[in-house]
Amino acid sequence: MDTQRFSVKGRVISGDDPLLQDALVQVHESSERPRCLCVPGGIEMYVARHRYFVVKRMPETGSRHRPSCTSYEPDPASSGLGELVGDVVRESPAGEVELCVDFPWMRTQGHGGSRSDAACLAMSRRHAVASACMA
Repeated sequence: MDTQRFSVKGRVISGDDPLLQDALVQVHESSERPRCLCVPGGIEMYVARHRYFVVKRMPETGSRHRPSCTSYEPDPASSGLGELVGDVVRESPAGEVELCVDFPWMRTQGHGGSRSDAACLAMSRRHAVASACMA
């Protein structure tokens, strides 16, 4: 996979360029947006601040990126995810994703598992935690 490239203040900068942080600082609190250059003309992105500045894709633009781009995400309707969001896949405003199924995530020898054993798996970017499904 190629390194992602951005246009920031008219300058093309690679995602692994040490000067990227300086460029992102300049646009973080401005109305100017960096562009991902995975397709001709680029796609608007935004800058978020965590421990350092990161370029993130704008909501609902994942399918506009080139499939080999790290910002690519297939359209939920065509990927099959659209049918699962809300029932099986639940997203929280805090960025956690919860996967709910009507079977246990783990089987214990001698237990067939029942619908009452339904479970959800809540995941954040940092760790995964199993929890009871609140369906």
